Amino acid sequence: MKKMLVPLLLAFSLLVAGATARLATVRETGAAPEGPTGFASPINGGCYVAAEGVCKIHIDPFTININEGAGASLEFFTLYANGNPIYSFRTDISNPPRADYSPSLVMEDFAAECGQTYVVNLVAKDTSDANPLNYGQTGAFTCPSTVP
Repeated sequence: MKKMLVPLLLAFSLLVAGATARLATVRETGAAPEGPTGFASPINGGCYVAAEGVCKIHIDPFTININEGAGASLEFFTLYANGNPIYSFRTDISNPPRADYSPSLVMEDFAAECGQTYVVNLVAKDTSDANPLNYGQTGAFTCPSTVP
């Protein structure tokens, strides 16, 4: 009986080792790809009535976080309102920002249609991104339609 037990235990051990190795391989190949490392601080914005029948979208200052660990530098960013560009910025190719970047916007208030609902998002690309990415966005907000 002991003679049969040793080969049986050996076969069982090999079976467990093989199953463990197979499971580890499946888990490794099924792992999710690494996500982009670029992101921005919260993108905050809203709408206000600037004059009768004139509304404006206001965007608070924000910071674009650049993938410094990969030696990346900022290439560009664009602010969109409902998918339409409202501000586009390209960096100096001889000296691009290589660390977190807080733009001083030439304009923080953008034309808007009163009564319209908007979502503002920031699309940016640093040199470690294969394509431009949505770095952040606001929730939907509606411009006032009348002056109180």
